[in-house]
Amino acid sequence: RNRTWQRRNRAGGSSASIWARMPAAKKEEKQDVAEKERAGGSSASIWARMPAAKKEEKQDVAEKETEVEAEAKEEEAKPKSSGPAKKSGKKGEEPDPLEEIVKLMEERNFGRAAAALTKLLKKNPDDPVVLHNLGCVYTEQEKWAEAEETFTAAFDSQKKAGGRYNDATLFGLGTVLVEQGGMGKLMQAEALFRDCLDRAIAKEEHGIMETYRSFQALGECLGAMKRWGEAVEAYKQGLDMGLRMFAEDHPRNQASRAMVARAERLARLQKYMRIGLWTATAAVPVFCALMWNYVGGPSPFELIHTLTGYNMSASSAVVATLDLPDDVRAPHGGEF
Repeated sequence: RNRTWQRRNRAGGSSASIWARMPAAKKEEKQDVAEKERAGGSSASIWARMPAAKKEEKQDVAEKETEVEAEAKEEEAKPKSSGPAKKSGKKGEEPDPLEEIVKLMEERNFGRAAAALTKLLKKNPDDPVVLHNLGCVYTEQEKWAEAEETFTAAFDSQKKAGGRYNDATLFGLGTVLVEQGGMGKLMQAEALFRDCLDRAIAKEEHGIMETYRSFQALGECLGAMKRWGEAVEAYKQGLDMGLRMFAEDHPRNQASRAMVARAERLARLQKYMRIGLWTATAAVPVFCALMWNYVGGPSPFELIHTLTGYNMSASSAVVATLDLPDDVRAPHGGEF
């Protein structure tokens, strides 16, 4: 072995210079082979000791590498297409109109986006994707009535398509209903948000963000209906999730804490107002009875006796004016 390295040194320099001129991959390969030889002999002996399945796997990998190298050589041998030819091929492809509309929405150019979506709807009035995006545009423009109508149309279109509802459509419809207000619309929005919450929870780890958003929206809806006690519970659930997802001082968590504090304060105020109202309602008849007694008014029994005596006197006077026999006039030997 020493003679071999001496011949190599005379032919092309020292072993160190040969090692320096080798590529990095060759160096690593040579290191692996050297380690294997030190561990258990030459590479041939290691190959002999490998199981049959391992040998087949190594052969398959070697064959695949050979095929990949052959394909790479064939591609290099093929003539490369010029730049203008590639450009002409791209010109033949029609751009997706929805991508351009999404860009307009990201640029907050909602007027042009609405016009483009309306143009697409003329070609396909029942397209749920176009209807949903148009509802989002109307929501950004604060056109609540148009947004509600569009989201409802998208919901109906999804129902016709096989009942695969888009959670974003349900959420958007609920948001629009809350913005419009009114007890009827708020009750519909509550049902939609609870449905979104159930669907998000069913997705488990894939619906965490949707669950968080649904809790926040449900709390806002319940607050709009003045159900502050239930709104506190929804807001607290959202805050608990936010503390796990975001940092302690994240703006979302700060906003959630403010909403929880506001809802708790209004819930306490509402409770005190209800207690006061119920107390006043119960105290009104008691107060009236005490004042009647204070001014010396007759008791209920005296009122009944007075009214009954008045009626008896009146009936006696009427009978006296009638020309009746004595036995009929006083059948019991007395007055009526």
